[in-house]
Amino acid sequence: MDYFAIRVAILLWLVRPQDWMSGFGGFQFMQYAMLLAIIGVYRRPEGFSFKMLFYSPADWLALTYLGWIVYTTGDWIGTARALLPFAAFYYCTALTLNSVERMKGFINYWVAGLGIVGIFAVSTNFGFDLAPGSADLTSSFGGRLALNTWIFNNPNGLGHGLVALIPLAYVWLIWRRPGNMKLLGFGLIAIAAYTAYLTQSKGAYLCGAAALTVVWLFRKPKFLQLTIIFVVLTAGVAAIKLLPRMETLSDKEDGIAGRLMIWQMAYNAMANTRTGEGWKKFEAWVQSEEYGLFRKATHGSYANVGADLGYPGLFLFVGLMYAGARTLYQTRLDPDESDETTESVRCQRALLSLLSSFAISAWILDRAYHTDYFILAGAIAAFHRIMSQRKVPEAEAQTVPVEDAPQSSLALAWGPQSALVPPLAPSPLIAFERQPALDVSAGLLPSVTQPMVAFERQPGLEMTPAFPGNPSHVVVLEGGPEDESLQAPLVWPRLTLMDFILMTAALFAVIFVWERMMTNFISL
Repeated sequence: MDYFAIRVAILLWLVRPQDWMSGFGGFQFMQYAMLLAIIGVYRRPEGFSFKMLFYSPADWLALTYLGWIVYTTGDWIGTARALLPFAAFYYCTALTLNSVERMKGFINYWVAGLGIVGIFAVSTNFGFDLAPGSADLTSSFGGRLALNTWIFNNPNGLGHGLVALIPLAYVWLIWRRPGNMKLLGFGLIAIAAYTAYLTQSKGAYLCGAAALTVVWLFRKPKFLQLTIIFVVLTAGVAAIKLLPRMETLSDKEDGIAGRLMIWQMAYNAMANTRTGEGWKKFEAWVQSEEYGLFRKATHGSYANVGADLGYPGLFLFVGLMYAGARTLYQTRLDPDESDETTESVRCQRALLSLLSSFAISAWILDRAYHTDYFILAGAIAAFHRIMSQRKVPEAEAQTVPVEDAPQSSLALAWGPQSALVPPLAPSPLIAFERQPALDVSAGLLPSVTQPMVAFERQPGLEMTPAFPGNPSHVVVLEGGPEDESLQAPLVWPRLTLMDFILMTAALFAVIFVWERMMTNFISL
């Protein structure tokens, strides 16, 4: 039930049938999906406890972020009620996607949702108008393509939404896929690229190029990474400038100048208050000869969060994305190890492409309070759970004379405890285990059952033979806790001081770019 609800939720969020299907206007599809997900998580076969909500570092950051929003707004009860869907979708997603197979199904629905949006958008250009009202909306934007849904009802929103499909389709449908799957991937990329082209969104072009570059750089050799960066900064920039409306990027342009002015207002609101204006309370008003005084959108998630929630809120907003990035980059998987590992790597790269697209688009679009931000964060938290709980390969055992045992290996020895304990300290890592009668054909062991004792060989210690007349033998486990091959792909149980330092550095990086954009806009 919960798995069905989460998959349908992301599909409904992207396609939004209530916006274009007659008779469903105002129908709360997402609310019913949320309730179904909550019920499903509570009634899951493995049970539910509140401890499950706080497994990964991102879980604590998400709760703190939502708590800060409630604290800064004033109306605690009303704000908490409004934030309930965000919390529900985050934690339900994190708990529901508890296997690679479930993660694959979830991403399939995300890809399908963006693909449907692309088909609807392209149909408008060819006169079909599958989403009624899109043609008129496109005309109102001077021919720049828009879709008549709440999320994609302007060219920038549609362009940014669809360019995210380009790197996603590459890693999900083309990378290490058979030929027929690759054809589907190239088809979706063509639809997404054509849609972005028709929107004539400058930010969408740049976002798509940057997100695709991040995906290409992931886990590549250093020389190849430098080559990719060089090609992107030369041929890539030259190609982007050939796209519509990309001849110049200048702060003298009306659209860019308006954004920079609003960013300055948002920056002042953040700098002059301790907690910001409050959730959704910052408003930017501009004067125009044609329209007079009117309210204008912030045009940037970072600016929006900073103005609404102050420095702490922006720190937590960026910190949640940092947690996702660290989870994905720190997870070590070899795609050649097995088919299951290949699929895990595919999920890892798909989530990275979505996170990159969101983080880059956040400079241009107000998406900080959108449900998909919390669903994506929850999906990465679910990936954290899967990878940190993944079973590791069993260590291989080898019987060797005690004098040949490595100095720091975890070993099993047999014999009377009194003969073993003085020279060798028992290890708590392996419990005592009663073993069946051992083979005595070599004359080394008694025929009676003996307890297995786990110990860690200590340097400089001598071992008295356990059985008179015979050299003592030990069973050495090849590899130990320090062996990376015996560790889970991801080991990151809690936030550390270094995490807070890195999150602070990420916050300062965002503020630095913000200030540079306002004072010294970089033109292409």
